[in-house]
Amino acid sequence: MTSLQSILYDSFTRHRTIVIVVALVLTAFVPLADTLLPTGWSYALLALGVMGVMIALLALARPGTATAGGDRVSHGSGARPGAGLLLYLSPVILLNLVYPLVSPAMAAVEVGGVQLTLIVLASSITVPWLAQAACLPAYRAIGDLMAARDMSAITRRFCATWPAMFVQALPLVIVFAVPLWLATRWSFTALATYAALCALHLLFVQSLVLANVGDRRGLWALAWLAYALALFAAPTMWWLPPLLGALTQIAAMGRGLSAVVLAQRLGARDFSTDLVRGLLMGAVLWADKFLLFLVTDGNFHVVIVFISMLPAVVAYNYYFVNLAPRVDKAVASLHRTIAEEPLTVLATRSKRLSRTVDRAILSTGAVGMVLTLVIALLLEGLQPVHVLLAVAVGVASWSFMILTLLSYELDYIGEKLIPQVLGGLHLALCVAAFVLIGVTQTAGGGAVAYGALVVADLVLVGVAWTLYKRHWTQPEYTLFWRHATSW
Repeated sequence: MTSLQSILYDSFTRHRTIVIVVALVLTAFVPLADTLLPTGWSYALLALGVMGVMIALLALARPGTATAGGDRVSHGSGARPGAGLLLYLSPVILLNLVYPLVSPAMAAVEVGGVQLTLIVLASSITVPWLAQAACLPAYRAIGDLMAARDMSAITRRFCATWPAMFVQALPLVIVFAVPLWLATRWSFTALATYAALCALHLLFVQSLVLANVGDRRGLWALAWLAYALALFAAPTMWWLPPLLGALTQIAAMGRGLSAVVLAQRLGARDFSTDLVRGLLMGAVLWADKFLLFLVTDGNFHVVIVFISMLPAVVAYNYYFVNLAPRVDKAVASLHRTIAEEPLTVLATRSKRLSRTVDRAILSTGAVGMVLTLVIALLLEGLQPVHVLLAVAVGVASWSFMILTLLSYELDYIGEKLIPQVLGGLHLALCVAAFVLIGVTQTAGGGAVAYGALVVADLVLVGVAWTLYKRHWTQPEYTLFWRHATSW
Protein backbone atom coordinates (compact mmCIF):
# COMPACT_ATOMS: atom_id res chain seq x y z
CA MET A 1 0.00 0.00 0.00
CA THR A 2 2.85 2.40 0.75
CA SER A 3 4.18 2.03 -2.79
CA LEU A 4 0.74 2.95 -4.21
CA GLN A 5 0.18 5.83 -1.78
CA SER A 6 3.45 7.44 -2.93
CA ILE A 7 1.84 7.72 -6.38
CA LEU A 8 -1.68 8.65 -5.35
CA TYR A 9 -0.77 11.41 -2.87
CA ASP A 10 1.85 13.16 -4.99
CA SER A 11 0.37 15.25 -7.81
CA PHE A 12 3.50 15.02 -9.97
CA THR A 13 3.81 11.22 -9.81
CA ARG A 14 0.03 10.84 -10.09
CA HIS A 15 0.07 12.85 -13.32
CA ARG A 16 2.94 10.79 -14.77
CA THR A 17 1.17 7.56 -13.80
CA ILE A 18 -2.00 8.70 -15.57
CA VAL A 19 0.04 9.54 -18.68
CA ILE A 20 1.57 6.04 -18.63
CA VAL A 21 -1.79 4.29 -18.22
CA VAL A 22 -3.58 6.36 -20.87
CA ALA A 23 -0.75 5.99 -23.38
CA LEU A 24 -0.62 2.24 -22.70
CA VAL A 25 -4.37 1.83 -23.29
CA LEU A 26 -4.27 3.92 -26.48
CA THR A 27 -1.27 1.95 -27.75
CA ALA A 28 -3.14 -1.31 -27.18
CA PHE A 29 -6.04 0.00 -29.29
CA VAL A 30 -3.88 1.09 -32.25
CA PRO A 31 -3.88 -2.40 -33.92
CA LEU A 32 -7.70 -2.28 -33.83
CA ALA A 33 -7.85 1.05 -35.66
CA ASP A 34 -8.56 -0.50 -39.08
CA THR A 35 -11.49 -2.40 -37.57
CA LEU A 36 -12.94 0.33 -35.36
CA LEU A 37 -12.35 3.39 -37.57
CA PRO A 38 -13.65 4.14 -41.07
CA THR A 39 -11.44 3.96 -44.16
CA GLY A 40 -9.02 6.84 -44.46
CA TRP A 41 -8.40 7.26 -40.77
CA SER A 42 -4.90 5.78 -41.16
CA TYR A 43 -3.82 9.15 -42.58
CA ALA A 44 -5.17 10.91 -39.51
CA LEU A 45 -3.29 8.47 -37.27
CA LEU A 46 -0.14 9.10 -39.28
CA ALA A 47 -0.60 12.84 -38.80
CA LEU A 48 -1.08 12.30 -35.07
CA GLY A 49 2.11 10.26 -35.01
CA VAL A 50 4.10 13.01 -36.76
CA MET A 51 2.67 15.59 -34.36
CA GLY A 52 3.58 13.31 -31.46
CA VAL A 53 7.17 13.08 -32.67
CA MET A 54 7.47 16.88 -32.72
CA ILE A 55 5.93 17.23 -29.25
CA ALA A 56 8.18 14.49 -27.87
CA LEU A 57 11.30 16.10 -29.33
CA LEU A 58 10.31 19.42 -27.76
CA ALA A 59 9.75 17.76 -24.37
CA LEU A 60 13.09 15.92 -24.54
CA ALA A 61 14.89 19.14 -25.44
CA ARG A 62 13.38 20.82 -22.34
CA PRO A 63 13.89 18.22 -19.62
CA GLY A 64 13.06 20.65 -16.83
CA THR A 65 9.40 20.02 -17.56
CA ALA A 66 9.82 16.35 -16.65
CA THR A 67 11.66 16.71 -13.39
CA ALA A 68 10.37 17.24 -9.90
CA GLY A 69 8.26 20.29 -9.41
CA GLY A 70 9.66 21.97 -12.49
CA ASP A 71 13.19 22.10 -11.04
CA ARG A 72 15.77 21.71 -13.69
CA VAL A 73 18.59 19.25 -13.48
CA SER A 74 21.85 20.86 -12.60
CA HIS A 75 24.73 20.04 -14.91
CA GLY A 76 28.10 21.13 -13.72
CA SER A 77 29.47 21.31 -17.23
CA GLY A 78 26.95 23.97 -18.16
CA ALA A 79 25.90 21.98 -21.22
CA ARG A 80 22.30 22.08 -22.33
CA PRO A 81 20.63 18.82 -21.26
CA GLY A 82 18.79 18.58 -24.60
CA ALA A 83 22.06 18.83 -26.51
CA GLY A 84 23.67 16.32 -24.16
CA LEU A 85 20.87 13.84 -24.81
CA LEU A 86 21.19 14.35 -28.55
CA LEU A 87 24.93 13.62 -28.40
CA TYR A 88 24.37 10.62 -26.16
CA LEU A 89 21.85 9.25 -28.65
CA SER A 90 24.34 9.63 -31.51
CA PRO A 91 24.75 5.84 -31.97
CA VAL A 92 20.98 5.41 -32.28
CA ILE A 93 20.69 8.28 -34.76
CA LEU A 94 23.79 7.56 -36.85
CA LEU A 95 23.44 3.79 -37.11
CA ASN A 96 19.76 3.96 -38.01
CA LEU A 97 20.69 6.34 -40.83
CA VAL A 98 23.67 4.37 -42.12
CA TYR A 99 22.63 0.71 -41.84
CA PRO A 100 19.76 0.91 -44.37
CA LEU A 101 22.18 2.49 -46.86
CA VAL A 102 24.89 -0.16 -46.53
CA SER A 103 22.76 -3.29 -46.03
CA PRO A 104 22.58 -4.10 -49.80
CA ALA A 105 26.38 -4.05 -50.08
CA MET A 106 26.70 -6.31 -47.03
CA ALA A 107 24.04 -8.69 -48.30
CA ALA A 108 26.04 -9.19 -51.52
CA VAL A 109 29.00 -10.60 -49.55
CA GLU A 110 29.19 -14.03 -47.94
CA VAL A 111 31.61 -15.13 -45.24
CA GLY A 112 31.85 -18.87 -44.78
CA GLY A 113 28.55 -19.37 -46.59
CA VAL A 114 26.67 -16.83 -44.45
CA GLN A 115 25.61 -13.37 -45.56
CA LEU A 116 27.73 -10.66 -43.96
CA THR A 117 24.47 -8.89 -43.10
CA LEU A 118 23.47 -11.77 -40.81
CA ILE A 119 26.86 -11.86 -39.10
CA VAL A 120 26.78 -8.10 -38.47
CA LEU A 121 23.18 -8.34 -37.24
CA ALA A 122 24.11 -11.14 -34.83
CA SER A 123 26.99 -9.05 -33.51
CA SER A 124 24.80 -5.94 -33.21
CA ILE A 125 22.27 -7.67 -30.97
CA THR A 126 25.00 -9.37 -28.93
CA VAL A 127 27.21 -6.39 -28.16
CA PRO A 128 24.81 -4.34 -25.96
CA TRP A 129 24.31 -7.35 -23.67
CA LEU A 130 28.01 -8.20 -23.79
CA ALA A 131 28.95 -4.59 -23.01
CA GLN A 132 26.79 -4.52 -19.87
CA ALA A 133 28.93 -7.30 -18.41
CA ALA A 134 32.32 -6.35 -19.87
CA CYS A 135 32.26 -2.74 -18.64
CA LEU A 136 31.23 -3.34 -15.01
CA PRO A 137 34.77 -4.41 -13.95
CA ALA A 138 36.09 -1.11 -15.33
CA TYR A 139 33.84 0.86 -12.99
CA ARG A 140 35.00 -1.27 -10.07
CA ALA A 141 38.64 -0.53 -11.00
CA ILE A 142 38.14 3.25 -10.98
CA GLY A 143 35.31 3.38 -8.41
CA ASP A 144 37.31 4.91 -5.55
CA LEU A 145 38.45 7.78 -7.83
CA MET A 146 35.10 8.75 -9.33
CA ALA A 147 33.91 10.92 -6.43
CA ALA A 148 36.88 13.29 -6.81
CA ARG A 149 36.27 13.56 -10.59
CA ASP A 150 40.03 13.73 -11.24
CA MET A 151 40.01 12.55 -14.85
CA SER A 152 43.80 12.40 -15.06
CA ALA A 153 43.96 9.92 -12.18
CA ILE A 154 40.95 8.01 -13.52
CA THR A 155 42.53 7.76 -16.96
CA ARG A 156 45.82 6.45 -15.57
CA ARG A 157 44.03 3.84 -13.44
CA PHE A 158 41.88 2.75 -16.37
CA CYS A 159 44.86 2.48 -18.72
CA ALA A 160 46.78 0.44 -16.14
CA THR A 161 44.02 -2.17 -15.90
CA TRP A 162 42.48 -2.06 -19.38
CA PRO A 163 44.72 -4.57 -21.25
CA ALA A 164 44.23 -7.31 -18.66
CA MET A 165 40.55 -6.41 -18.27
CA PHE A 166 40.01 -6.79 -22.01
CA VAL A 167 41.74 -10.19 -22.08
CA GLN A 168 39.83 -11.39 -19.00
CA ALA A 169 36.52 -10.40 -20.63
CA LEU A 170 37.17 -12.23 -23.93
CA PRO A 171 35.65 -15.52 -22.70
CA LEU A 172 32.31 -13.70 -22.75
CA VAL A 173 32.43 -13.93 -26.53
CA ILE A 174 32.44 -17.73 -26.24
CA VAL A 175 29.40 -17.56 -23.95
CA PHE A 176 27.45 -16.05 -26.84
CA ALA A 177 29.17 -17.86 -29.73
CA VAL A 178 28.34 -21.37 -28.47
CA PRO A 179 24.52 -21.00 -28.39
CA LEU A 180 24.70 -19.15 -31.71
CA TRP A 181 26.53 -22.10 -33.30
CA LEU A 182 24.16 -24.63 -31.73
CA ALA A 183 21.16 -22.75 -33.13
CA THR A 184 22.48 -21.86 -36.59
CA ARG A 185 25.25 -24.40 -37.33
CA TRP A 186 27.23 -21.71 -39.09
CA SER A 187 30.58 -22.66 -40.60
CA PHE A 188 33.77 -22.16 -38.62
CA THR A 189 34.70 -19.16 -40.80
CA ALA A 190 31.37 -17.42 -40.23
CA LEU A 191 31.43 -18.15 -36.49
CA ALA A 192 35.04 -16.96 -36.19
CA THR A 193 34.11 -13.72 -37.99
CA TYR A 194 31.22 -13.21 -35.56
CA ALA A 195 33.53 -13.84 -32.58
CA ALA A 196 36.18 -11.47 -33.94
CA LEU A 197 33.56 -8.79 -34.56
CA CYS A 198 32.26 -9.17 -30.99
CA ALA A 199 35.83 -8.98 -29.62
CA LEU A 200 36.52 -5.76 -31.55
CA HIS A 201 33.28 -4.28 -30.26
CA LEU A 202 34.30 -5.35 -26.77
CA LEU A 203 37.45 -3.26 -27.19
CA PHE A 204 35.36 -0.39 -28.52
CA VAL A 205 32.76 -0.32 -25.74
CA GLN A 206 35.41 -0.54 -23.02
CA SER A 207 37.22 2.39 -24.63
CA LEU A 208 34.05 4.48 -24.18
CA VAL A 209 34.08 4.13 -20.38
CA LEU A 210 36.20 7.25 -19.83
CA ALA A 211 33.99 9.42 -22.06
CA ASN A 212 30.98 8.20 -20.12
CA VAL A 213 32.56 8.73 -16.69
CA GLY A 214 33.77 12.21 -17.63
CA ASP A 215 30.42 13.22 -19.19
CA ARG A 216 32.32 14.01 -22.39
CA ARG A 217 29.35 13.77 -24.71
CA GLY A 218 31.23 15.30 -27.62
CA LEU A 219 33.97 12.66 -27.39
CA TRP A 220 31.31 9.95 -27.11
CA ALA A 221 29.59 11.26 -30.26
CA LEU A 222 32.95 11.52 -32.07
CA ALA A 223 33.55 7.80 -31.51
CA TRP A 224 30.18 6.90 -33.01
CA LEU A 225 30.63 9.35 -35.87
CA ALA A 226 33.93 7.66 -36.75
CA TYR A 227 32.18 4.29 -36.47
CA ALA A 228 29.33 5.36 -38.77
CA LEU A 229 31.65 6.96 -41.33
CA ALA A 230 33.78 3.81 -41.53
CA LEU A 231 30.65 1.71 -41.93
CA PHE A 232 29.36 3.98 -44.69
CA ALA A 233 32.68 4.22 -46.55
CA ALA A 234 33.60 0.53 -46.37
CA PRO A 235 30.59 -1.57 -45.35
CA THR A 236 32.26 -4.89 -46.16
CA MET A 237 35.36 -4.16 -44.05
CA TRP A 238 33.56 -5.40 -40.95
CA TRP A 239 36.55 -4.92 -38.65
CA LEU A 240 37.06 -1.21 -39.43
CA PRO A 241 34.16 0.60 -37.63
CA PRO A 242 34.80 -0.65 -34.06
CA LEU A 243 38.56 -0.29 -34.51
CA LEU A 244 38.34 3.29 -35.80
CA GLY A 245 35.84 4.20 -33.08
CA ALA A 246 38.16 2.83 -30.38
CA LEU A 247 41.12 4.75 -31.83
CA THR A 248 39.30 8.07 -31.28
CA GLN A 249 39.02 7.24 -27.57
CA ILE A 250 42.58 5.92 -27.26
CA ALA A 251 43.93 9.12 -28.80
CA ALA A 252 41.96 11.17 -26.24
CA MET A 253 43.61 9.27 -23.35
CA GLY A 254 46.84 11.14 -24.09
CA ARG A 255 49.45 10.90 -21.34
CA GLY A 256 47.34 8.40 -19.47
CA LEU A 257 48.52 5.78 -21.96
CA SER A 258 51.94 5.86 -20.29
CA ALA A 259 50.34 3.94 -17.41
CA VAL A 260 49.47 0.97 -19.64
CA VAL A 261 50.86 -2.28 -18.26
CA LEU A 262 50.20 -5.86 -19.31
CA ALA A 263 50.79 -7.62 -16.00
CA GLN A 264 48.21 -5.92 -13.77
CA ARG A 265 45.10 -8.08 -13.41
CA LEU A 266 41.84 -7.52 -11.61
CA GLY A 267 40.96 -10.00 -8.87
CA ALA A 268 39.45 -13.11 -10.47
CA ARG A 269 36.65 -13.38 -7.91
CA ASP A 270 35.53 -9.74 -8.16
CA PHE A 271 35.90 -9.82 -11.93
CA SER A 272 33.77 -12.94 -12.29
CA THR A 273 31.17 -11.50 -9.91
CA ASP A 274 30.91 -8.37 -12.04
CA LEU A 275 30.60 -10.36 -15.26
CA VAL A 276 27.76 -12.51 -13.92
CA ARG A 277 26.06 -9.46 -12.42
CA GLY A 278 26.33 -7.60 -15.71
CA LEU A 279 25.04 -10.53 -17.75
CA LEU A 280 21.98 -11.01 -15.53
CA MET A 281 21.12 -7.31 -15.28
CA GLY A 282 21.80 -6.73 -18.99
CA ALA A 283 19.57 -9.65 -19.91
CA VAL A 284 16.47 -7.61 -19.09
CA LEU A 285 16.99 -5.15 -21.94
CA TRP A 286 18.86 -7.25 -24.46
CA ALA A 287 18.25 -11.01 -24.08
CA ASP A 288 15.05 -11.06 -26.14
CA LYS A 289 16.77 -9.80 -29.30
CA PHE A 290 19.54 -12.41 -29.03
CA LEU A 291 17.06 -15.23 -28.41
CA LEU A 292 14.83 -14.01 -31.23
CA PHE A 293 17.81 -14.25 -33.59
CA LEU A 294 18.59 -17.78 -32.40
CA VAL A 295 15.09 -19.17 -32.88
CA THR A 296 14.58 -17.54 -36.29
CA ASP A 297 18.14 -17.84 -37.69
CA GLY A 298 18.05 -14.07 -38.08
CA ASN A 299 14.99 -14.22 -40.33
CA PHE A 300 12.68 -11.86 -38.47
CA HIS A 301 11.25 -8.39 -39.13
CA VAL A 302 14.44 -6.57 -38.16
CA VAL A 303 13.31 -3.05 -39.06
CA ILE A 304 9.98 -3.35 -37.23
CA VAL A 305 11.59 -4.83 -34.11
CA PHE A 306 14.34 -2.20 -33.96
CA ILE A 307 12.02 0.73 -34.62
CA SER A 308 9.61 -0.53 -31.96
CA MET A 309 12.31 -0.77 -29.30
CA LEU A 310 13.59 2.75 -30.01
CA PRO A 311 11.20 4.46 -27.53
CA ALA A 312 12.55 2.33 -24.68
CA VAL A 313 16.15 3.03 -25.73
CA VAL A 314 15.52 6.78 -25.97
CA ALA A 315 13.74 6.86 -22.59
CA TYR A 316 16.52 4.81 -20.96
CA ASN A 317 19.17 7.26 -22.21
CA TYR A 318 16.93 10.18 -21.25
CA TYR A 319 16.98 8.96 -17.67
CA PHE A 320 20.76 8.67 -17.41
CA VAL A 321 21.51 11.95 -19.17
CA ASN A 322 18.82 14.24 -17.73
CA LEU A 323 17.44 12.66 -14.55
CA ALA A 324 20.17 10.49 -13.01
CA PRO A 325 22.37 13.55 -12.20
CA ARG A 326 19.53 14.92 -10.06
CA VAL A 327 19.23 11.60 -8.22
CA ASP A 328 23.00 11.55 -7.65
CA LYS A 329 22.86 15.09 -6.29
CA ALA A 330 20.04 14.17 -3.88
CA VAL A 331 21.96 11.08 -2.68
CA ALA A 332 25.08 13.19 -2.06
CA SER A 333 22.94 15.67 -0.12
CA LEU A 334 21.59 12.87 2.07
CA HIS A 335 25.10 11.62 2.79
CA ARG A 336 26.11 15.13 3.91
CA THR A 337 23.00 15.36 6.07
CA ILE A 338 23.79 12.03 7.78
CA ALA A 339 27.29 13.28 8.54
CA GLU A 340 26.57 16.89 9.51
CA GLU A 341 22.90 17.62 10.19
CA PRO A 342 20.50 16.75 13.08
CA LEU A 343 17.97 13.92 12.75
CA THR A 344 15.11 16.39 12.24
CA VAL A 345 16.70 17.53 8.98
CA LEU A 346 17.51 13.94 7.98
CA ALA A 347 13.84 12.95 7.75
CA THR A 348 13.09 15.82 5.34
CA ARG A 349 16.09 15.12 3.14
CA SER A 350 15.29 11.41 3.09
CA LYS A 351 11.72 12.03 1.95
CA ARG A 352 12.99 14.44 -0.70
CA LEU A 353 15.38 11.82 -2.07
CA SER A 354 12.67 9.17 -2.18
CA ARG A 355 10.36 11.55 -4.02
CA THR A 356 13.12 12.51 -6.47
CA VAL A 357 13.80 8.90 -7.45
CA ASP A 358 10.09 8.11 -7.78
CA ARG A 359 9.58 11.09 -10.06
CA ALA A 360 12.61 10.24 -12.18
CA ILE A 361 11.42 6.68 -12.78
CA LEU A 362 7.82 7.65 -13.52
CA SER A 363 8.92 10.53 -15.78
CA THR A 364 11.08 8.09 -17.74
CA GLY A 365 8.18 5.66 -17.93
CA ALA A 366 5.88 8.40 -19.23
CA VAL A 367 8.39 9.47 -21.90
CA GLY A 368 8.89 5.87 -23.00
CA MET A 369 5.19 5.00 -23.19
CA VAL A 370 4.23 8.18 -25.04
CA LEU A 371 6.99 7.50 -27.57
CA THR A 372 5.75 3.92 -27.91
CA LEU A 373 2.28 5.27 -28.74
CA VAL A 374 3.80 7.66 -31.27
CA ILE A 375 5.70 4.87 -33.05
CA ALA A 376 2.57 2.71 -33.09
CA LEU A 377 0.59 5.53 -34.72
CA LEU A 378 3.30 6.09 -37.32
CA LEU A 379 3.48 2.41 -38.23
CA GLU A 380 -0.31 2.14 -38.35
CA GLY A 381 -0.22 4.83 -41.03
CA LEU A 382 2.81 3.46 -42.91
CA GLN A 383 2.90 -0.32 -42.27
CA PRO A 384 -0.46 -1.38 -40.82
CA VAL A 385 0.23 -5.05 -41.51
CA HIS A 386 3.07 -4.99 -38.94
CA VAL A 387 1.46 -2.77 -36.30
CA LEU A 388 0.48 -5.67 -34.00
CA LEU A 389 4.10 -6.84 -33.83
CA ALA A 390 5.25 -3.25 -33.33
CA VAL A 391 2.87 -2.71 -30.41
CA ALA A 392 3.84 -6.01 -28.77
CA VAL A 393 7.58 -5.30 -29.12
CA GLY A 394 7.17 -1.66 -28.07
CA VAL A 395 5.20 -2.35 -24.90
CA ALA A 396 7.44 -5.30 -24.02
CA SER A 397 10.55 -3.14 -24.49
CA TRP A 398 8.98 -0.48 -22.27
CA SER A 399 8.44 -3.03 -19.50
CA PHE A 400 12.03 -4.27 -19.96
CA MET A 401 13.27 -0.69 -19.59
CA ILE A 402 11.27 -0.01 -16.42
CA LEU A 403 12.38 -3.31 -14.89
CA THR A 404 15.99 -2.41 -15.73
CA LEU A 405 15.66 1.01 -14.07
CA LEU A 406 14.13 -0.47 -10.93
CA SER A 407 16.89 -3.09 -10.84
CA TYR A 408 19.47 -0.33 -11.26
CA GLU A 409 18.00 1.63 -8.34
CA LEU A 410 18.04 -1.48 -6.15
CA ASP A 411 21.65 -2.14 -7.14
CA TYR A 412 22.51 1.53 -6.51
CA ILE A 413 21.19 1.42 -2.96
CA GLY A 414 23.20 -1.71 -2.19
CA GLU A 415 20.79 -4.57 -2.94
CA LYS A 416 23.07 -6.49 -5.32
CA LEU A 417 21.32 -9.88 -5.28
CA ILE A 418 17.73 -8.82 -6.03
CA PRO A 419 18.50 -7.30 -9.48
CA GLN A 420 20.36 -10.45 -10.48
CA VAL A 421 17.41 -12.61 -9.44
CA LEU A 422 15.04 -10.38 -11.43
CA GLY A 423 17.37 -10.57 -14.44
CA GLY A 424 17.57 -14.36 -14.16
CA LEU A 425 13.77 -14.66 -13.97
CA HIS A 426 13.38 -12.40 -17.00
CA LEU A 427 15.90 -14.50 -18.95
CA ALA A 428 13.99 -17.69 -18.08
CA LEU A 429 10.74 -16.04 -19.21
CA CYS A 430 12.35 -15.02 -22.51
CA VAL A 431 13.50 -18.59 -23.15
CA ALA A 432 10.01 -19.85 -22.36
CA ALA A 433 8.35 -17.28 -24.63
CA PHE A 434 10.59 -17.90 -27.63
CA VAL A 435 11.17 -21.63 -27.28
CA LEU A 436 8.09 -23.10 -25.61
CA ILE A 437 5.52 -20.85 -27.27
CA GLY A 438 7.40 -21.07 -30.52
CA VAL A 439 8.33 -18.09 -32.64
CA THR A 440 7.94 -18.35 -36.37
CA GLN A 441 9.22 -15.89 -38.94
CA THR A 442 5.73 -14.38 -39.19
CA ALA A 443 4.74 -11.13 -37.51
CA GLY A 444 1.91 -12.93 -35.72
CA GLY A 445 4.24 -15.46 -34.10
CA GLY A 446 6.54 -12.73 -32.85
CA ALA A 447 3.61 -10.71 -31.54
CA VAL A 448 2.34 -13.68 -29.50
CA ALA A 449 5.78 -14.27 -27.95
CA TYR A 450 6.26 -10.60 -27.08
CA GLY A 451 2.68 -10.36 -25.84
CA ALA A 452 3.40 -13.19 -23.39
CA LEU A 453 6.52 -11.34 -22.26
CA VAL A 454 4.48 -8.17 -21.68
CA VAL A 455 2.17 -10.01 -19.26
CA ALA A 456 5.01 -11.80 -17.47
CA ASP A 457 7.30 -8.78 -17.22
CA LEU A 458 4.58 -6.47 -15.96
CA VAL A 459 4.26 -8.87 -13.04
CA LEU A 460 8.03 -8.64 -12.53
CA VAL A 461 7.77 -4.84 -12.70
CA GLY A 462 5.15 -4.92 -9.95
CA VAL A 463 7.40 -7.10 -7.78
CA ALA A 464 10.42 -4.89 -8.50
CA TRP A 465 8.45 -1.71 -7.69
CA THR A 466 7.39 -3.15 -4.33
CA LEU A 467 10.96 -4.13 -3.48
CA TYR A 468 12.25 -0.78 -4.73
CA LYS A 469 9.81 1.14 -2.49
CA ARG A 470 10.72 -1.04 0.49
CA HIS A 471 14.32 0.16 0.25
CA TRP A 472 13.88 3.69 -1.10
CA THR A 473 11.05 4.84 1.19
CA GLN A 474 13.67 5.20 3.94
CA PRO A 475 16.90 5.49 1.92
CA GLU A 476 18.94 6.68 4.94
CA TYR A 477 18.42 3.26 6.54
CA THR A 478 19.41 1.26 3.46
CA LEU A 479 22.31 3.55 2.52
CA PHE A 480 23.82 3.95 5.98
CA TRP A 481 22.08 2.82 9.17
CA ARG A 482 21.64 -0.83 8.18
CA HIS A 483 25.37 -1.10 7.53
CA ALA A 484 26.25 0.84 10.66
CA THR A 485 24.15 -1.43 12.91
CA SER A 486 25.76 -4.54 11.40
CA TRP A 487 29.26 -3.54 12.54
